[in-house]
Amino acid sequence: MNELIERLYDELYSPKVNPEELINNATLPNYTSVNFESNEMGLIVTTKCILSIDEEAEYKYQFDKEKRLLTLVSNISGEIDVIYDRNKEIALKYKEIKKQMQINVQAV
Repeated sequence: MNELIERLYDELYSPKVNPEELINNATLPNYTSVNFESNEMGLIVTTKCILSIDEEAEYKYQFDKEKRLLTLVSNISGEIDVIYDRNKEIALKYKEIKKQMQINVQAV
């Protein structure tokens, strides 16, 4: 149970990645750009690169005002994929804890 609570805490408060760390991507040979923009939620960082199979990839990182990653969405050759969504991960952790608590209560 302690591990589940620690994972929930991590989802609530861990930044996962900092916007400043993404600047380093611009120096990688396959990256073409790293752009920072402020918006009403906080900060959005868009990185573009070429993958090993010559596909263009774009990654959009949405951060809140405390620089915690909220979402990460990839667009690889037009195929969009949500890689990370903090709200969904938090909901999953709550669900896991609730399920574990029910199992523990039933076992008593």
